[in-house]
Amino acid sequence: MKTLNKPGLMLFIGILAVSTASLFIREAQGYLPSTLVAAGRLIFATLLLVPFTGKTAWKDFISLPAGQRLRIVLAGIFLGVHFLIWIKSLELTKVASSVILVTTTPIWVALFSPLFLKEKVAKNVILGLSIAMIGIAILFIGPTGGFQFGALSFQTLFGNFLALAGAWMAAAYTMVGRSVRDQIDLRSYVVIVYGFAALTAGIAAIPDLGGYTSEWINGLPWLFLLGLIPQVIGHTLFNAAIRKMDAVYASIALLGEPIGSIILAWIFLHEMPGKFDLLGGLCVLAGILLAFLLKKTSQQDRS
Repeated sequence: MKTLNKPGLMLFIGILAVSTASLFIREAQGYLPSTLVAAGRLIFATLLLVPFTGKTAWKDFISLPAGQRLRIVLAGIFLGVHFLIWIKSLELTKVASSVILVTTTPIWVALFSPLFLKEKVAKNVILGLSIAMIGIAILFIGPTGGFQFGALSFQTLFGNFLALAGAWMAAAYTMVGRSVRDQIDLRSYVVIVYGFAALTAGIAAIPDLGGYTSEWINGLPWLFLLGLIPQVIGHTLFNAAIRKMDAVYASIALLGEPIGSIILAWIFLHEMPGKFDLLGGLCVLAGILLAFLLKKTSQQDRS
């Protein structure tokens, strides 16, 4: 049973769960506006957790100093904005391009963690991150047919930009949350953050409520699956794992998400990966493996 508590295993299961998100989102977007998909995902996730941890979470939250409560609120807002703009990107660009760009989060975490979290990034971690980022670049070539940006439509470019902006919001969420996670029980932290994220996305979705159609109800099962599998299971395991390691290490591990998403898109959306996808995927996995194999050495060097 102890193995279930290891951060590596939690991250692995979390990545598998999170990789299903793009498929569920695409299905939900067939019935609902993207803002409502984002809001619905977070609302369902919050509702699934509140009966088990709601009262305790609120007591833990109000017992924190004002500064730490503010950080949790900010983490929730960043998470809500992350889902709003990333889910919109999936409406405008391909699954592969979107998930690849949104998982550039470790770049921004690595750049700003030393400044905001006082976490030193070891040289071997930077090497692993660099190899993984090369893989991300190679993966980008395949889905877009090469670096022929003139051939891309404005819609696709805007979708790619939104995915990148989603990575910035995820980095902010990771770093802000990292500074307060150890001060509150994980279950309490998760339900509070998800609640504020749901509130943020819900407010943004209000203008789209005027376009209600009877088909919206067909999207509810997909929203439930989004809230349960990638959100409650995937992101909760990610939060559990990041408590036991530096933010950069956990974020590097999430680079495995594009691999899972591309494989699922190949199976269910018939987007077959090409040679660039396979080569890029190998680079990403190599970068992740390198960072984690040398992790203990890095920690010893810092001690």
